[in-house]
Amino acid sequence: MLCAPGPELDALLPEHIAPTLEDPATGALIANDDYLLFDDLVLRSLLTAEHAVLRRVVEAAVGAAAVWDLRAMVERVLADTGLRQQVIDEVADADAHPSVRPDDVRAALGGLDARTLVATLASGRLGPQATRLLRGPMPNWLFARDTFAVVGRTVLLMRPAHRARWRDGVLARAVAGAHPAFADLHAVDVADVVTDGPAYLEGGDVLVVADGVVLIGLGIRTNLAGARAAARALRDRGARAVLGVTLPHTRAAMHLDTVLTWLAPGEVLAYQPAFAGEGVRVLDLPDGRLLSGTLRQALAARGVAIERVVPCGDGDRDAGAREQWTDGANAFALAPGCVLLYERNERTLRALNGAGYEVVTPDAFVRNARLWLADGRKRVIALPGAELSRGRGGPRCLTMPLARAA
Repeated sequence: MLCAPGPELDALLPEHIAPTLEDPATGALIANDDYLLFDDLVLRSLLTAEHAVLRRVVEAAVGAAAVWDLRAMVERVLADTGLRQQVIDEVADADAHPSVRPDDVRAALGGLDARTLVATLASGRLGPQATRLLRGPMPNWLFARDTFAVVGRTVLLMRPAHRARWRDGVLARAVAGAHPAFADLHAVDVADVVTDGPAYLEGGDVLVVADGVVLIGLGIRTNLAGARAAARALRDRGARAVLGVTLPHTRAAMHLDTVLTWLAPGEVLAYQPAFAGEGVRVLDLPDGRLLSGTLRQALAARGVAIERVVPCGDGDRDAGAREQWTDGANAFALAPGCVLLYERNERTLRALNGAGYEVVTPDAFVRNARLWLADGRKRVIALPGAELSRGRGGPRCLTMPLARAA
C-alpha cells in the first residue's frame, strides 16, 4: 500500500514547518501549534514524479494488481453513507479550524462526493477560494507506514502522539474497518486495549525482525502505554517475543525504522549513534521488564542473530549525521537482499556496496525485476528522493506491506 501525493502538499505553508515560534511579548521560543512535522515546503510536481518511480519499482516486484493506493481506498470506504457521516462528525468535532464552527464544517463536508470529500479532508480546504475548514493539511499522509503496522495477520492501528497526524488515524481506522483489503486481517486499536494511560503508537516504530519476533520503538512518537497495549495484542495472537527499544528523544530518531531497518536475515542498516548512548534500553513487553545487555544480545537470546551492521554514512560521523537526516537508515526490503534507498545517500550506498550490494537504477530493476528477485544476488535500488526526503521519511516510511511471504 502506498499513498499518492495530493493537494495537501500544496496547502502546506511556511507557518506549518517551524516547530517553534518567537513569542512577540518575551522573545522566548514557544511551541508552534500549527507545526505539521514537515521540515520544508515541497515542489509537488517533482515529488509526485519521484513517488511514481517508487510505485513503478514496487509494481515490478509484486504486480500492479497487488499495489493499493491509500487515498483511493479511503474514497471507496467513504462512499458508504454511514461510515462517511461517522468520519465527518469525528473530524468536525475535533479538528475544525478555530475560525469555523463544527456544525458549519459538518454541513460543508456533508454534501461532497467521496473524491472531493477525501481531497478536502487531506488539504483542510474547500473550493476554488481554498476556504479553510480544518486546522491544517495532512502532508504526512504520504508516509503510509505510520498509519498501520501489520504483523502476520494482525494490523495495529495508529494512535498518533502529535495532533498533526490525528486525522490520518481517523481515516486509517475507517479503511481497516471497511475496506476488503483488510478483510482477512484482525484489526487492533491500541486505545481500546490500553490499561495504563494514554496510548500512542505509530507504524514506523514497529519492526518485525523474524517470525513471531517484533521490536517496538519507544521515543517521541510511541509511548510505553501504546507499546505495551500493542504487545499484549500481539502476544495474544501468537507472537513469541515483543521487545521495546528506547530511542533518543530527537528529531533524527523519530521512529525506530529511521535508525534501524532489516535488509535480510542477519543483516541490518543502522544509524549507530542512536544506539550508543547510556539511555538506550531494551524492555521485555508487555510487562516492561528491563533486560540486561544490548539489543543485539536480547535478540540473540530469542534466536535472531545480527551478523552484519551496515552503517548509515559508511561509518563517517558527519556523513552519517547528514544522511540520517535524509533517511539513510530508512531502507525498504522488497525481498531479502533487494533494498530501496534514496540515491542522495551516497555514503550509505557506498557502505551497502561494500557489503556486497550492487547499486542499480530503478529503470534497470523494472526491466529485470523477475530475474533479479529470483537470482539471490544482493542489490540496492537507488531512488530519486530530493523532494520526498524533505518530509523526513524514506522508502520504508512510504511503503506499507499488507502481506509478506514468510
